[in-house]
Amino acid sequence: MKKKILFRRKIVSLIMATSMVSALFTGCGSKEESNGVTKIVIGSGNAYNPYCYIDESGAAVGYEYDVLAAIDELLPQYEFEYQSMSFDQILLSLDSGKIDIAAHQYEYTEERAEKYLFSSESYTSYITYLSVLVDDDATSLEDLAGERIRAGGATSATTQILKNWNEAHPGQEVVIVNSDSSTDEEAVAALKNGVDRATVLKKSDLAKYNENYSDDGTDWIKAVGDPINNSQTYYLYKQGNDELKEAIDGALKTLKENGTLSELAIKWVGYDVTEGE
Repeated sequence: MKKKILFRRKIVSLIMATSMVSALFTGCGSKEESNGVTKIVIGSGNAYNPYCYIDESGAAVGYEYDVLAAIDELLPQYEFEYQSMSFDQILLSLDSGKIDIAAHQYEYTEERAEKYLFSSESYTSYITYLSVLVDDDATSLEDLAGERIRAGGATSATTQILKNWNEAHPGQEVVIVNSDSSTDEEAVAALKNGVDRATVLKKSDLAKYNENYSDDGTDWIKAVGDPINNSQTYYLYKQGNDELKEAIDGALKTLKENGTLSELAIKWVGYDVTEGE
């Protein structure tokens, strides 16, 4: 029997009362049901529009969730369950066994690879640019010595790239501002108020910032120079979970070959982020 794809998902809020959270998380992680189907718990984000976020009706939506639903449709031996949480909570939940898969546009870093199992198939091209206010004359990291640059989480590829820059350019170091749990509104305010001089964004995020946070309908932020980073994104698993990884890799490859992955990218992001930007 064909599985029903759930595009409106019940949200698990991490700000629930302690007793409710305890009850919710008890017994999380993969579990084989009586019908032989194994439940797989996936942790993804709640505030990264258009990839994984909570919409106005309280549903978990976005590119991440639709790709996972399409993968689930191809794997009758598994049933996916979703938990939406802040970015900085996802890997903690994977560490503790509360989830089986971390899905939040994770790029490869050596630090992550030492601890987690990466999928072999990527599903998003992740090309990021140094971005500054439109009237800023900075064009590269050389122009931003001593300035605050908003990066991703503490373990993100962008943070590592900026750390490498600092190590290789004594006297020209930048100040790295990690933003594990900050909202778009907080990031925008920091840039507009001059608290942060620059940030690092995908072009899709740049377009979103200009569309959603312009004061007068014109662009207020721009990308400059060559890409800061050009990588791919992957799912993360606990070490040793090879069987699940290989099954999802196979399904993801099928979605690439039949065009579904590109269709979902265009639906949510506006262009095919599986092929670059």
